[in-house]
Amino acid sequence: DHPPQCPRCPVEELACGLRSSLVCGMCLDPSKHRTLGMRLRTLQNTSRFCRALHGRRAFARRDSERLRHTADGSFVLPAANPGVRIEPDFVAEEEQAQLVAACQEYAARYGYAHDGDTRSLALGADGAVEQSGDLVNNVRVTGRLERPDLPQRLPPWGYGEVFQENALPPPFQQLAARVKQLAPLGLLRDVTINGRQNGFFQLDPHLDPQADGPDVFIMSLLSTVVLTFTPSLEELVVRGLDRRTLPHEVGLRSWSDADVDALVQPGTLLHFSGRARDSWMHAIRAGVQVPTAEGDIVCDWWGSTDYLLRRNDTRFSIVLAFGEREPEGPA
Repeated sequence: DHPPQCPRCPVEELACGLRSSLVCGMCLDPSKHRTLGMRLRTLQNTSRFCRALHGRRAFARRDSERLRHTADGSFVLPAANPGVRIEPDFVAEEEQAQLVAACQEYAARYGYAHDGDTRSLALGADGAVEQSGDLVNNVRVTGRLERPDLPQRLPPWGYGEVFQENALPPPFQQLAARVKQLAPLGLLRDVTINGRQNGFFQLDPHLDPQADGPDVFIMSLLSTVVLTFTPSLEELVVRGLDRRTLPHEVGLRSWSDADVDALVQPGTLLHFSGRARDSWMHAIRAGVQVPTAEGDIVCDWWGSTDYLLRRNDTRFSIVLAFGEREPEGPA
């Protein structure tokens, strides 16, 4: 069957054969079509229109197929997408190996132990919280001075206004060049490496610094992970929802009933902007500890605790943040 489409334009709208009359994420204001006097007849024309109008591609089927609501496990349709775009298999295995090698080299030279997140909580199948001690296993490399109280070694590429893209290792430069082809972006302002081990990837809900810019990309390496986007407290209050804080509740039900889970596999590039960047926080749950014949393993659940995904022992992520685009001059 032909993929279901937005009734206002030919963008493929939904995932997994689901059908609905909802419009695509780029067509919530149909007046924009009329204002520009455009008649959109093909998916190619629509993509060009959306990029010209919004600067970023329309939400697509590949996004919906990897985003699920934590409240009921349903897929996130474009109209409900807070600003998350997912590019699976963005880099091939050979390129992934080169990126991992660069991460390992620069983590050894410039990494510092980052312990800003809740430490080493794993949830058993019965919902009980299990403490595994004060293990700090997150090594971090960034050009931003985050811990002046520690001997933080800054990499040569710097941060913000003085960021030097040509100081990045060659695999990172190649990655940045490919990312820039996805959308009109501002200058690259930050590249951060995060490395975690022992299957513990927990990340507390947070907003990246606004000074980093409106477009943030995360390249995930070595392990599958579920990255969760959770609305601001103000939005939850408006929607009559609570923010959960108890570890066992978060572990089994997420931080709120409005959360969105993103499936991020090795080699996947995740891009967040809009509300997902400005007001929604992103995080990684502690994980579910599952006994097996080979011993306990740590898994993520994706949209539902019935859908478990095994974590590998080690994960690296590369975060690229782009600043505001320069205003275009007169045609």
